[in-house]
Amino acid sequence: MNIKEQDPREYSGASPGTRFQGAVVVALVLTFFLIGLGAFVRTTESGLGCPDWPLCHGQIIPPFEFHTLVEYSHRLTASLVITLVGLLTVIVWLRYRQNRSLVIAFTMSLAFLFFQAGLGGVTVLLELPPFIVAVHLVTAQGIFASLLIGYVLTLQSPRRNLFFSGDPPGDANPHYLFKRALIATHAAYLITVSGAYVVAAAATGSCPDWPLCNGLSVFGSALQTNIHMAHRILALLLGVTIVWGVLPSWRARNHNRALGLIALAVLIALGIQILVGALNPWLNFVIPIRVLHLSMATVVGGSLVVLTSILFIAKSSSLFAASSESPENDETQRGLGIIVDYIVLMKPWIVVLLLVTALGGAILAAEGIPQWKILIAVLLGGTLAAGGSSALNHFMDQDIDQLMKRTRLRPVANKRISPRNALVFGLILNALAFVLLWSWANLLAAFLAMGGSVFYVLVYTGWLKRSTTQNIVIGGAAGAIPPLVGWAAVTDGLALPALFLFAIIFYWTPPHFWALALLIQKDYAEAKVPMLPVVEGEASTRWAILLYVLLLTAITMLFYVTTPSLSVLYLVSAAILGGLFSLYAVRLVRKAAREQAVQLYKYSLYYLAILFLVIMVDGTI
Repeated sequence: MNIKEQDPREYSGASPGTRFQGAVVVALVLTFFLIGLGAFVRTTESGLGCPDWPLCHGQIIPPFEFHTLVEYSHRLTASLVITLVGLLTVIVWLRYRQNRSLVIAFTMSLAFLFFQAGLGGVTVLLELPPFIVAVHLVTAQGIFASLLIGYVLTLQSPRRNLFFSGDPPGDANPHYLFKRALIATHAAYLITVSGAYVVAAAATGSCPDWPLCNGLSVFGSALQTNIHMAHRILALLLGVTIVWGVLPSWRARNHNRALGLIALAVLIALGIQILVGALNPWLNFVIPIRVLHLSMATVVGGSLVVLTSILFIAKSSSLFAASSESPENDETQRGLGIIVDYIVLMKPWIVVLLLVTALGGAILAAEGIPQWKILIAVLLGGTLAAGGSSALNHFMDQDIDQLMKRTRLRPVANKRISPRNALVFGLILNALAFVLLWSWANLLAAFLAMGGSVFYVLVYTGWLKRSTTQNIVIGGAAGAIPPLVGWAAVTDGLALPALFLFAIIFYWTPPHFWALALLIQKDYAEAKVPMLPVVEGEASTRWAILLYVLLLTAITMLFYVTTPSLSVLYLVSAAILGGLFSLYAVRLVRKAAREQAVQLYKYSLYYLAILFLVIMVDGTI
């Protein structure tokens, strides 16, 4: 879809009021529900519950039979959406027709809806032809996207600048951000089209495991298997494209909190969607997960549409180069800023890595996919525990954070969130984590999670970090707890493999954080934090990094020897990953350059994530 530059006057004229905006929100909620209900119709094979159209079994009130009621409820919801969107479109034409963009958005929504209704009739009358089913699904996404664009446009007025003020420099410029977001949006909808084709080709259940198919194979001899795997590979490539397209908007969050919030929503939704995609085969393609998979695809695509629409408006209209001094704008920015700040308190980028390690422990313990209740307990409980301890870390470190350039803009250090609120927030999250893990897993998993939080907050943050060069070495035990939680949640105990997982993270932590310390040692020196390069010097730190990397590699090899459930896949992967890590460490010792430290720091993140992903894959095949 080509989007042309538009005249700023297209955004002029009467501005829709809050009642109209509320009606649009209702239409969006109903449309989202309609898409989910459509997925439920397909997964329960209720598409022919009403074998005729527009009536059902020739009646206005159909028979009270499950498949019939499911299909009929879908039709009734669609009728309600068509009526509401039709009324909104009429109002736009009558009252806001000077706003051409608004007129186009709502007219497109209504046109998509009528086209969708016709497709629904054709689908029934022709008895669910696969191609029509796929087009039906894709059109539903188009309806939702058009309504989202319309809603974003209702937020604009000559007096209200919700998103940008002034002329942001460099990478925060909306022209640059728009191009990246537009590519990401197209990538998301290409994944949706691919998934629709998988459904249409009846290839959903052709790969019973994940991420590979039927053991170690990627492609097989069956056409449906190849269609399914092609979707997964495309989703991987385009998923990376989405991250690439959204990250600039996330990095611009200090300039614009609305963009930061939406970009973060995209990344979180994408992560959840990947997890749900894995749960599909792991849980034998149960109906709730299949419906959730399509719903999350709608969330990812919809979030990207909102992000791209905001950036398009910002780059296209001089209206958004105006001052942001209006009270409306200040209030909106403050509200969005608070949401972003509380999310930042949880350090979501760290939470994701910790969840990967916890999930690795759970899958290895179960020698497959754990029960769904245990899985949710580990993931949600782990998120709450890690997020809560991170919030408490912000509270404990506020004095240090104010002195360091890297951290002085953190919510508590910058006084955007009061220390008391951060403390209460962190304690509540940890309490919820304990209750959830105890209720849905067991008491041992709950105590391990809380023990990790207490150790991280009190022992590491409150004592070790400020008193010894071995702060990272000893404090690394806190970050090594998650795989123990995952293992304990499944087995209600601990065993040697779980302790090896603990040791892997324990020995991974020093080289990872010492590489970071080499990059920001001036910050640590000014804050009087005795990190190793500040006290012992860079040369000593580089050699220490190499030593720990070699020890880590040896431990990963010993893990294979002592764990019969691991296969050659793990051995080869661990050897390659460890060899590359050692190579980066040797290069850092030989050449004391900032570039080498940056490369090792970034690689260390990939190393741990990939190693535990391999452990998970090995545990399921």
